[in-house]
Amino acid sequence: MLHETPKKKMSAKKKAAVIVGSIVGVLAVLCLVGYLIINGYLSKIHYASGTQSIASSIAPEKDGTGSDSPQSTIDAANSQIEENLKNNSTPLMYDQDVYNVLLIGSDTRAKGGTGRSDSMILLSINKKTQKIVETSLLRDIYVGIPGVSEGDRLNAAYAYGGADLLMKTVEQNFKIKVDKYAAVDFFSFMDIIDHVGGVTINISDAEVKVANDAIHEINRLKGLPANDGIYTKSGQQTVTGKQALGYARIRYVGNADWGRTDRQRTVLNQVFGKIKGMNVSQMNDLLNNLLPEVTTNIGKGELFSMILSVPTYSKYQIDSWSVPQPGSYSSARIRGMDVLNIDFDKSVQQMKTRIYG
Repeated sequence: MLHETPKKKMSAKKKAAVIVGSIVGVLAVLCLVGYLIINGYLSKIHYASGTQSIASSIAPEKDGTGSDSPQSTIDAANSQIEENLKNNSTPLMYDQDVYNVLLIGSDTRAKGGTGRSDSMILLSINKKTQKIVETSLLRDIYVGIPGVSEGDRLNAAYAYGGADLLMKTVEQNFKIKVDKYAAVDFFSFMDIIDHVGGVTINISDAEVKVANDAIHEINRLKGLPANDGIYTKSGQQTVTGKQALGYARIRYVGNADWGRTDRQRTVLNQVFGKIKGMNVSQMNDLLNNLLPEVTTNIGKGELFSMILSVPTYSKYQIDSWSVPQPGSYSSARIRGMDVLNIDFDKSVQQMKTRIYG
């Protein structure tokens, strides 16, 4: 009669090893799947390749038909820029706990075209203070553009040489390290807003009129009826991407360009809020549709790390402001342009305090 050999019982130590091994295996698979999913998202982004060539000239941007400021005012503005740029031996402001990304919204009227930077927001993630600082740089600041112009509007740098030249212009004039950039145009802006389900704003009667003028222009460019998607009332309401663009471009209602940058940050923060409240399915749809609209020089590794840090960053306090501040600039008219002649020393110090704490 045959007898079965008794099976040896697995020791507790071996059981633990098998369980741990199984858990590690599952985690490894999950990590691999997570990596492949995120890498799939990142592959959709339009990464900048190389340095954009610098144009020898761009179409002049003039305001009205008024006379230029006295020559003494113009000379003083140019001298201040020259003196500020001479200080390039001064190290750029830098802190390993602060990551500066320049968010650029261009005013190009053609999908994928070039234009001036209608919106420039330096987004600073400060891990030390646990703040995200949004610094709007006003488009009309009179600056020196490296290798191009000894005096021009800040927004012209993007038209001359794209994001690379704009980053360099911001660094040399404001003495602050700009780590990376992310750029969208009018059409990308509208698509992003629509993909998050619109944003809620409170718009006045005066703002409705100006916003609708901007919407009429977009409709003309897209071959749509003039009144397609215009505002029909004022007050608080959820708006489409086209309406949000019209709102964000309002410049001559209220506090001029300061008011416009306030509106731009209002829309930006609404988008942030929408993203924070999304479930996995909604986030998947958003990333698949949003990322192809963005052009950036942030590497895949950095983006991967940033995506993983979103839950942490979403808890940071948001501090929103603009440069220049009251008392640190004067208005001037140079070569037909209405510009802001700023006090660089004061503005640089204010940025240092606000961003780095």
